[in-house]
Amino acid sequence: MTFLRRMRQLLSVRRHPVAVVTGSVVVVFCAAVLLGDLAGHAPLLRTARGVVPEWFALCFVAQIVAYLGYVFAWRETARVDDGPRLDFRHAANVVAAGFGAFFSASAAGGFEVDYWALRHAGASRREALKRVFGLGTLEYAVLAPAAMFSAIAILADASDNVRPSMSWPWLAVFPGAAFAVWASQPQRARRWERVDHDSGRVRSAFGHFVAGLSVVRRLVEQPRAHGLAFVGAAMYWFGEILCLWAALMAFGAQVRIPVLIVGFATGYVLTRRSLPAGGAGVAEVALVFALVWLHVAFAPALLGVFAYRFFNFWLALLPAFAARGTMRTIRPETSVGGGNVRPRQAA
Repeated sequence: MTFLRRMRQLLSVRRHPVAVVTGSVVVVFCAAVLLGDLAGHAPLLRTARGVVPEWFALCFVAQIVAYLGYVFAWRETARVDDGPRLDFRHAANVVAAGFGAFFSASAAGGFEVDYWALRHAGASRREALKRVFGLGTLEYAVLAPAAMFSAIAILADASDNVRPSMSWPWLAVFPGAAFAVWASQPQRARRWERVDHDSGRVRSAFGHFVAGLSVVRRLVEQPRAHGLAFVGAAMYWFGEILCLWAALMAFGAQVRIPVLIVGFATGYVLTRRSLPAGGAGVAEVALVFALVWLHVAFAPALLGVFAYRFFNFWLALLPAFAARGTMRTIRPETSVGGGNVRPRQAA
């Protein structure tokens, strides 16, 4: 089975939104119970009593910053190299739908929404997939270097007792960036993008990966035209990390910035848009253990992460529900494999 065929299967999987939300509640509840047993009920109650709710206002503002940033990044990635040009409102609706569990229910996660929005805006199947991969690459082109420099700061601090095993892997970002520059050179990238999809799953997957790299390269090469893509991605991650920091502060967890960034990047390797149902349960467990491994106390880490996910995930249901009209417009009449999608240029 080729990579593209696998993508077609993933993009055609749909589940009922209410079932997804209900299932997400059950999974998160089970994760909370298991983590609560590990943290201990007494420390959790003691930490909860000392909550400073004023920090939650900052969480809300931070999520607005993250949303706006992602809209900027999404629009610029869509329109690079004469791609679809979408107005801000339409792009905001697409992003809201992708962030919400209602429409992130497929096995492809929120990136399914991106794909169909691009197809509806007039992009070919290949160009839509290329920009979806490019958007995912853009996210980590911003977050990964921040995590690498934070890891270096942690390792350079001799007085820090943070476990180095969490920091060393992020040093691989530098050779990874060098490989990305090499692989995305125009002639080489064009050869890989033209790889026959029947030539094998690995080669096909690598071809799509290189296509995503080439999108980011084009954004870098045109800073005046598309610099807002990187500004938007930086705003997105800044808002997310600020929201987590404020949630931790609400429960008295004093976390240094390098530790916060490495913990966030490690526990949030897959974003809510790339995981089915926004990564409900998975993201909570991964983030809590990443912070605890970096010597954040278990009880405030657990409560802070779940507070963060309330703003990051559950509140996202509201704008996603408001964007349901946009999703009815761009949702295909048949699956990807059916070939009956009728794309048109969005306003």
